[in-house]
Amino acid sequence: MKIKAVTPYMALPGGTVRVEVEGLQNPSGVEVEVGGIKADILGTSPSIVTIKIPERCGDGLIVRNQKEQRIQLKVGRIVASELHPVANPVLDSMGNVYVTYSGTRGEKVPFSVFVVYADGSKHPFLAEVINPTGLAIGRDDCLYITSRHTGTVYRSTFDKQVEKYVDGLGLATGLVFDSRGNLLVGDRSGKIYKVNPGKDPSVLCELEPSVSAYHLAVAPDDTLFVTGPTLATQDCIYRISSKGEVKVFFKGLGRPQGLGFDPEGNLQVAASWRGKKGLYTFRNGAPELTVSGPMLVGFAYNKEGDVLYLVDNASLFRIELAGK
Repeated sequence: MKIKAVTPYMALPGGTVRVEVEGLQNPSGVEVEVGGIKADILGTSPSIVTIKIPERCGDGLIVRNQKEQRIQLKVGRIVASELHPVANPVLDSMGNVYVTYSGTRGEKVPFSVFVVYADGSKHPFLAEVINPTGLAIGRDDCLYITSRHTGTVYRSTFDKQVEKYVDGLGLATGLVFDSRGNLLVGDRSGKIYKVNPGKDPSVLCELEPSVSAYHLAVAPDDTLFVTGPTLATQDCIYRISSKGEVKVFFKGLGRPQGLGFDPEGNLQVAASWRGKKGLYTFRNGAPELTVSGPMLVGFAYNKEGDVLYLVDNASLFRIELAGK
């Protein structure tokens, strides 16, 4: 027996991966171990073994069937839990990760934004913002946070001095800066606002309302990409020009959420497609499953591009990309 490939080669606990093999003599007798932990086998055939990534496992995959074969598999490890992210985390210039405890509608929690340092320790950061949703870091090296409860964008220095930056933005959710310093904010009830550096908001475009949040990402040419889960079974990624012209970039995703770009400049999205959940990368216009994970809502890379952080609805995970 020989392992040909593992697809995808990165996953989180609870995700599923396909192990392509050849020469598998007895599919019913195969055993798979991930990072020292026995994995549940979801299906087997002479050429494919589908497994579920176990909890608390490390990297690497072993298939046993008369002989033993090993192959590389990267598994994200939890670096912080007891969180409630609803969009992408963000990293500051020091590599610290900011993530929310968003809470239910109108819920005032003791701390609503946390910072996770490079050593993995989690610390309270802000308490003032109710239902924080989107996070972004501006040119001024301040943290910007939307509150879908108040329709406000807050600005915080990293010594926790908080102020209202702009309000009156409806159910404010996702936010991102373009190359000119304009802040783009998604009002999930159906508008994308552009807030210029003078803090004057205008409506860039209107979209179908979302049942949860808009998620935004900006390309180097200031093209805006937006997702917003609806009640439909197949949702869209929209592509919006700097003048507000809206086109459908891709349709067919299930509950698309956090958007961004990988270190090579490819668009990525946390979503479900054709029954598989995780982080998808768009190459040549089609999505490719890059990280398998059951409940992903967002992701971010460090500035070197060799560490990927991912969040589900409760935890922050880390995957080392060096040596991939």
